[in-house]
Amino acid sequence: MSTEPDSPPNRLETVVALLIAVVTVVGALIAWRASVADDGAGDADFAGLRASLAAEETRALNAVDAYEHYGAYTNYWRYRALGDELADALQSAAPEALDALDRQRAEAYDLADANQDLFPNRFLNRDGTYSVARETGEAWADAAREQDLNPEPQYAAADKLRARSSQLLGTLTLLGLALVGYTLVEAADGRLKLLLAGGSTLLALVAVALAVLLEVAR
Repeated sequence: MSTEPDSPPNRLETVVALLIAVVTVVGALIAWRASVADDGAGDADFAGLRASLAAEETRALNAVDAYEHYGAYTNYWRYRALGDELADALQSAAPEALDALDRQRAEAYDLADANQDLFPNRFLNRDGTYSVARETGEAWADAAREQDLNPEPQYAAADKLRARSSQLLGTLTLLGLALVGYTLVEAADGRLKLLLAGGSTLLALVAVALAVLLEVAR
């Protein structure tokens, strides 16, 4: 028994069925890439949050240490000034007060020496003042070499990845419209059938081209 070759409408429907399968597979791939980008955005957000917490912790600890050192520095100068005043007072003190004043002078100098060991001398300015800003700046630089304290790059990367995920999902809308067009081919007649098939294919090609551009431009 001989068979008739497929008529043009039947061949078109076969091609459309193949295109539906191809577009479905491409849509799944684009959805996967959008999911990967969204997961990357979540990871970048987490890294940014971790850097933010590390930065705040480092800033707080550095401030505590620096002001503890500054407190020891002020105590050093206070006891040293007290010892100098007591030493001057000894020059004109009554004989019966000499022992008490000398004992107080020695205690003041001992306290000054004890506090001098509690702050690093390298942060003293030329005029004798203590530079809290220089100490916190140096401590920050040391901490930044050991851990990430700058969250902005991670947040920027998260925004970029999230935008790409949204754009890839946007291309899925075009693919969805193409699939709707393909499903209407069977119900259409004549030129409308060809128009629906051609328009749907054009939408699918545009969607694929946009998705490829988004992946290349990342």
